[in-house]
Amino acid sequence: MTRTPIWHTLQDVPADLGATAVSIGNYDGIHRGHRFVLDQLLRHAESRSLTPVALTFWPHPRHVMRGVAEPPLITGHADRDRLLLLAGVTGVLDLEYTLEFAQYSPEDFVRIFLVEGLHARCVVLGQDALFGRGNSGDIETMRELGRRYGFEVVTVTELGPEGEGTGRISSSRIRDSLLAGDVEIAAEGLGRPHTVTDTVHHGHRRGRELGFPTANLGPTPEGLIPADGVYAGRLTVVEQDRAHAGVPPLTGAPATISIGTNPTFEVDGAPRRTVEAYVHGDHDLDLYGDRVRLEFVAFQRPTLTFDSVETLVQEMQRDVEVTRRTLGAERSRPALTD
Repeated sequence: MTRTPIWHTLQDVPADLGATAVSIGNYDGIHRGHRFVLDQLLRHAESRSLTPVALTFWPHPRHVMRGVAEPPLITGHADRDRLLLLAGVTGVLDLEYTLEFAQYSPEDFVRIFLVEGLHARCVVLGQDALFGRGNSGDIETMRELGRRYGFEVVTVTELGPEGEGTGRISSSRIRDSLLAGDVEIAAEGLGRPHTVTDTVHHGHRRGRELGFPTANLGPTPEGLIPADGVYAGRLTVVEQDRAHAGVPPLTGAPATISIGTNPTFEVDGAPRRTVEAYVHGDHDLDLYGDRVRLEFVAFQRPTLTFDSVETLVQEMQRDVEVTRRTLGAERSRPALTD
């Protein structure tokens, strides 16, 4: 049986994992600041012949302690763990965060999960890290526990906008950019375009009738939905429906993405906000049941109401052309790393 590198309990951790270097965090977005910390984890693990591991939590501790899902998270659960692995760690200990879990004292948390569970010999943390019941443990607490239990503590200054020590790249700033539709600004902080992931659902089929068939996501995709509007982006099939077996899955296909309530059309009941993507050049494409990832490259225009279907179709044609030009220009720039 193939072992997964994502573990949800200490019982899932491989018995032969060996001594580890561990970084702890929520990692919402896996932005450039997180990647800088993880790069230091990999460097210290390699220099000490240790296995690099990320320890993280789901749901977000703030959501559990406040009882509401605020603030919205940039990255969905599966994508967060996928990006941690892409950053180079050998494994991810992804623990369920509950009110009971929140009662661990700093020492019990360190002893049970870091020392006994992961055999940590090096712990890499940001200078302002807090842990344990009521966030009562800080970096000095971790250093004291490191001396007691025999592991080294390494502190890392998070990467700022222009490099180390020039400010902080924060999840909240990236979140604010996405909610304002500034996906290019968000990409600068993330180090890659923002994405959302979901299974393709059946919609009203209006796009197909207008000559622009779209892949419609469900009402709650994984990842923060940017502000209403039209975007240049790409679509990748990450998991195919069994009905599409044998069909080569799309990877990075150019797409014009629309977010909003389709105000041009009357609807029964309250309008529902939708996320839909028109994949360029393939009007017979069947993605129903496929799990897809949408990548947001650039904002094009706000959501508009049109006085006729003909005017709407003309605008959609312009949208597709703008996307083509945007993606063509984007390919000529240095690539952001995933």
